[in-house]
Amino acid sequence: MKMPRPIRQGLLTVAVLGIFTAALSAAALYRVIAFSMAQRLERAREAVVEELARVDAGGGDGLDGASPAMIGMRGGVADSAEAVSARAPTEWRVPLQEAAAHVLAEGRAIDIEVPNAGAVLVGRIEPRPATAAGTAAVLGARTGRARIAWVAVAIKPSVYTQSWRLLVGALTLSALLLVASAARALIIFQRGAGRLRGALAALASDLSASVPRPPVRELSDIADGIATLARRLTEAREIQERLARDLAQQERLVALGRVVAGVAHEVRNPLASIKLRLDLAMASAGKPGAAPLPPSVAQAITHASSEITRLDRLVADLLIVSGRALGPRQPTDVAALLRARADALAPWSALRRVTVHITGASAPVLADGDALARALDNLLRNAIEASPEGGTISATVQEGGGVGADAVRVRVQDAGPGVPAGRAGELFEPFFTTKPEGTGLGLAISRAIARAHGGDVVYAREGDVTRFELSLTRGAAPSPGSAAEEHA
Repeated sequence: MKMPRPIRQGLLTVAVLGIFTAALSAAALYRVIAFSMAQRLERAREAVVEELARVDAGGGDGLDGASPAMIGMRGGVADSAEAVSARAPTEWRVPLQEAAAHVLAEGRAIDIEVPNAGAVLVGRIEPRPATAAGTAAVLGARTGRARIAWVAVAIKPSVYTQSWRLLVGALTLSALLLVASAARALIIFQRGAGRLRGALAALASDLSASVPRPPVRELSDIADGIATLARRLTEAREIQERLARDLAQQERLVALGRVVAGVAHEVRNPLASIKLRLDLAMASAGKPGAAPLPPSVAQAITHASSEITRLDRLVADLLIVSGRALGPRQPTDVAALLRARADALAPWSALRRVTVHITGASAPVLADGDALARALDNLLRNAIEASPEGGTISATVQEGGGVGADAVRVRVQDAGPGVPAGRAGELFEPFFTTKPEGTGLGLAISRAIARAHGGDVVYAREGDVTRFELSLTRGAAPSPGSAAEEHA
């Protein structure tokens, strides 16, 4: 498998190729500039030699009256270095005077090619004999003295040469900027990649770790993708954990349902037999000619019968929690049933000095009245027990909302402390309670009854108010096995 190359190799390759290309271009331009200047200097030397020949052939002492071989050329014949300097432009005087003095002293020609005021001064100075008749006529009394002929011209850089030099400078600057840009991009990319590697290492152990966003757009997009992936993994893990908790709870409920079903079957039959015998005893004592039961015995039988009825209701509640079906459903006014249950609990609430306010209009539903009464009892009892002395409970019946538009809601609110923080998720689990003498079945039974009726019971804490809300569908029967699916 071919190993991938790091991006720094690509950036370094681009930088090296850019430098190499700029260097070749600069070298080529420099050679063109040098070649052009060399050609101009060569032409200037040829023109100087040609002009010296014209000066010598003309027998004059200057270029007056004749067109020079090049524009700006100066020259003439003189018998001293000072004479040459006097006739030359100011910027030429020093090199021409020094060269003329050497020619007069050594008697040999000298070629001049020196930088001068941003240009190159090209010239030639040659000694001339003083025997020529023409020269004697010109110099007069100075006939017989040594003389020199000189010609010079200044070769300035052309406009194109300056442009080429600027181009060479621009290419050099561009190469430097290319190197700097590549180095900066490489540093930024490596830093961003390093931060992403660190973020990936942190996410390997903690999906909530923050993912930095590098300043490079491509890396920033990758960082956003990593952050999105981590967030979705976190959500998936939370869903998995919640499903695992729900599955564990369902398994517990299934086991509880099996135990409850077995216990209910074993308990209900003896209870029914005991109650039947007690009822028969009471009935036999009431027959004509039979000896009446003593009052204490009759009272004990009545009390035992009521306790058996209560135990039977408890078994029925446990069967509901385990997912068994409810009893027969009949039209029931929820508001009237809520008021009846509040009236039944009135002595107990008065003993605790708690006031219960019932509000709401008639709200008929198709329900198991006994089961629904037990659900409302549990909610009211919890509110009364949680309320402080002198507190007030608000119980309201409303139509609509809840599980649908065709629904009825019963909202019970109190000013109690509510459920301890962090334990609200356990509130409706069977046998969960915060009361020393509680069984932990009241809310589980209420929710099971509500769900068997197609509704639910929810808990909320807003400020100092605790609220339980029981919702019911108005008349639709639940789907077969709905309670069993919920708790099995």
